Amino acid sequence: MVLPCLGLLLVFAYWPAVRGVVLSLYGNDLLGDPSRFVGLDQYADVFTDPDLRRALLTTAAIAALSVLLSVGGALAAVLPLRRAARRPRAVASVLLSLPFAYSAAASAAVFAGLFAPAVGTLNEVLHHIGITGPEWLRSPAWAVLAVSLATAWYEFGFAFLVLLAAVTHLDQQVIEAAALDGASGLRLARSVIIPMLRPSLVFLLVTQTISGLQVFTQVQVLTRGGPAGATSTLVYELYQRAFGEALPHVGSASALAMVLLLLVLLVTAIQFGVLRRWA
Repeated sequence: MVLPCLGLLLVFAYWPAVRGVVLSLYGNDLLGDPSRFVGLDQYADVFTDPDLRRALLTTAAIAALSVLLSVGGALAAVLPLRRAARRPRAVASVLLSLPFAYSAAASAAVFAGLFAPAVGTLNEVLHHIGITGPEWLRSPAWAVLAVSLATAWYEFGFAFLVLLAAVTHLDQQVIEAAALDGASGLRLARSVIIPMLRPSLVFLLVTQTISGLQVFTQVQVLTRGGPAGATSTLVYELYQRAFGEALPHVGSASALAMVLLLLVLLVTAIQFGVLRRWA
């Protein structure tokens, strides 16, 4: 009974991973096919190529900003709903969880309309209140922020659902005891409710970081890695090397994919080690 699932994993997960390791050790001919053994040379290129080093830093920045905004925003949205009436809470929950129902491409297309330099909705609103909006997708710093905002909004729905479920199942006796002792408002949230949510917060920090390190769709739709490569992430660089150039560099892209896999494993292990005590 387990064999069909194992077969699917072997075909679509483990075999591609093994094949990726093999391809990363070979250079390519003019057709992009592996032709000669180059060992770890392509792995060394990942850390010596200035474009890839910049992509690594950009990936880290986008992941950190998107995780902070999505998890922090979800927490700020969930806490007031804890004491809301049943029907308003249900309506608010549906509206706030909607981002989880959208595809990454669709949500990024919406943000492309918001951030458009000349006719963008966001700059139009800012203009009406007397503020000159920045060139969101043409300035390197603003473009990174724009991609981070689009990614955070896309991830917000999942974070909100997880925290909403956690808040719903909190031990009310502990909260009532704290309220009887005089805790209320921000003090109650900071000293009682948020500590009780720590396991869910750790789960979100780990999963959202993994997702942030693999961001691609928002970059492809909003900026295509621009301006001047400022928003090019590791996955976008991987895609460009394997599929976006006239001469595909499948070996180099495979090496980059293996480095990204190791990076995700390393970051996840560090997060578990650091956050386990906090949780």
